[in-house]
Amino acid sequence: MRRLTQPEAAVQLEWLAAQPEDERTTGYSPAGWEAETWLLHSMYENPDLHGLGTHDDVRRRALDDGEATPDVVGGIDLDEVTTSTGTPLGFSTKPARPWQRLTWSSYLSRFPELVPNRMFPPCFRWFPAGSWPAAIEPPPEGSLDENALHALIEILTDAPSPTPEPWCFAFYAALPASDFDDVHIWQARIDEIPSLLSVYGGDYEFTPTNLWAPDRSWFVWTDYDLQATRISGRRELVEMVEQHPTLESTTWPSRHVDLET
Repeated sequence: MRRLTQPEAAVQLEWLAAQPEDERTTGYSPAGWEAETWLLHSMYENPDLHGLGTHDDVRRRALDDGEATPDVVGGIDLDEVTTSTGTPLGFSTKPARPWQRLTWSSYLSRFPELVPNRMFPPCFRWFPAGSWPAAIEPPPEGSLDENALHALIEILTDAPSPTPEPWCFAFYAALPASDFDDVHIWQARIDEIPSLLSVYGGDYEFTPTNLWAPDRSWFVWTDYDLQATRISGRRELVEMVEQHPTLESTTWPSRHVDLET
């Protein structure tokens, strides 16, 4: 595995030059593959924590009891002007028992009157507004979680491709890379991707924003602001994602589709 030099990185991004400039900040989302699906980031529930209220309630009790200190940035107390939603930003590991997997469909079924705002890809707009219950660890934004990452690596390793290669390109957009000056692109074997994460000894708090095969037969997009990852490629690959026993996926119109029609 190696990080590409800046000239090499520029060459590798040439095929994405037609994409909007702001996608270099949050994630590239080109279209054009035979099929696509959205891999929903995993969420978990701890039945023992029911009755504690919301993540914001827990945070404010900790502040009142002196168990936590205010989050002050630039002289502004963020706890006074924001609500703690509980949504993780970046990579999250699978919590130990008694935490248990909670699917999006199961959670949303608890709110029969809710009409999710699906004008946008899977994100906070699909869920009830406000802070999440403390008994639930929401799906992370901007990154695959541990369960989804390792399942996807398994799938991509076996993905059908006209010219199979055991490696891929991994791109980090400016926000998840915390770097607006240099381009972060890695060439790595697919099974090496986890080593980019800080939890496994790497430099990043997020999984790569984009992954793609050398022949571009498949493409992965995890936008900084979303709670799901789009997998694009041949139909066989998409079916592997949709049929995987530990993954949850959904279809959603591409932003290239006119939602008015």
